[in-house]
Amino acid sequence: MSPVISYPATHHTESFYPNRSALQSRRTELDAARFVQKLHIRSHLKGYSYLITAIVLGINDPHLLSSLTHLLYPAVASVYNTTPAAVERNIRTAIDLAVQHDPEHLQSVFYYRTRKPYISEVLSLALETIRLNAYEAM
Repeated sequence: MSPVISYPATHHTESFYPNRSALQSRRTELDAARFVQKLHIRSHLKGYSYLITAIVLGINDPHLLSSLTHLLYPAVASVYNTTPAAVERNIRTAIDLAVQHDPEHLQSVFYYRTRKPYISEVLSLALETIRLNAYEAM
């Protein structure tokens, strides 16, 4: 951790707090992990990490969500040095296992009736939940 730098009280601007974006990024990652855990997705699955990364990337760059196949999955795949198809398959498998394990719980997380949510539905709900929580924390 870098040392705390003290500046005169008259110069409080964003540029004087170099770790602010790092702290915000870490908070976003923690919020994403909490959401994925709320779905009861098991942490030993690759899809768990891939989904957290997809949520963080989606929050930081909403444009990636316009095309999961062509933009988001390749971005996640580059982080983990794997293929976009493997990212999609592992996230889908993680969601499927959560549904099989406790379908009523997953149903309670979503605000509408769904048998098994699509990846896009999980991502949309995650982004909405995290953004609302951040807004309420202000």
